[in-house]
Amino acid sequence: MSELHGPYPEFINGSVSAKELRYPAFPRGGAGVAVALGGGFSRGFAHLGVLEVLEQEQIPVAAIIGASIGSLLGAAYAEGIPVQTLRELGREVRIRDFIRPRHSHPAPRTKDGIGQFVSDWFRSRCGEELPIPTAIVATDLVSGAPHIFTRGPLDVAIRASCAFPGLFKPVEHEGRMLADGCIVAPVPTEVAARMTADCVLGVMVDAHRSKTTPPNSIVQVFSKALMAAQKPASPSWMTKADVLLEPEVHHIDWHDFSCVDEAYAAGKDSMRRALPVLRELLALRSGHKFAAGIPGHAQPWGVSR
Repeated sequence: MSELHGPYPEFINGSVSAKELRYPAFPRGGAGVAVALGGGFSRGFAHLGVLEVLEQEQIPVAAIIGASIGSLLGAAYAEGIPVQTLRELGREVRIRDFIRPRHSHPAPRTKDGIGQFVSDWFRSRCGEELPIPTAIVATDLVSGAPHIFTRGPLDVAIRASCAFPGLFKPVEHEGRMLADGCIVAPVPTEVAARMTADCVLGVMVDAHRSKTTPPNSIVQVFSKALMAAQKPASPSWMTKADVLLEPEVHHIDWHDFSCVDEAYAAGKDSMRRALPVLRELLALRSGHKFAAGIPGHAQPWGVSR
């Protein structure tokens, strides 16, 4: 399985550029957008709204790069599972359904909810079989470096990318202990920038505008500590996105899957407001293939709220 690993602490604080990192041989995307989807549990359903608008507007998705819930929903979209189906499944989710009671080995007898979802809904068993080129980001807990899956078993890759500390056990794979990709890549734009595409679109749904109430569980303690640790690193990955969206989902509790449709709608709204700039950028970079419908000159785009 293709991967990026090794002692790269500089990756987190941004002192090493993407060109200096040893990346795997990625499956290259074509013309269109490389979409980088970050974590956020229930808030991550905003990703589906973004992807649906791109589909409706006939803007090609050249590649999908996901971390945490972004890996699960991104791979599901790449597989061709309809957005409406994913929303319906999301409404039925309860966090307890996804927690593995014992350990995270890839053996079928110990599958958790995520592994079972992949088995039940994916025709593709390996990352390289997905119709859209896809990279899944996890964190190597020993080296503190990104571990990037582009090939091999999808259930292992997605489970590793979603293994949030305190909620899931780390996933053991090929002698490594892997955990949630958002630890090192809140939005995996660094990886997306290495894919051959006309531009990088980042979607941030678990940012630093979360509720300010005190944590009331060990998982919330881990989550808030992780967000605090990531703040100094944010400019590094933010600068790798040509367009960075922040759908209005900060008020949604990470575990509240009753708000799936609200998160989805926020993603759609954020993407639609960014369309003029995205179209202009694609036109400039791809010979005006997507120039139709641009309403004049758009202002530079940073974060959409």
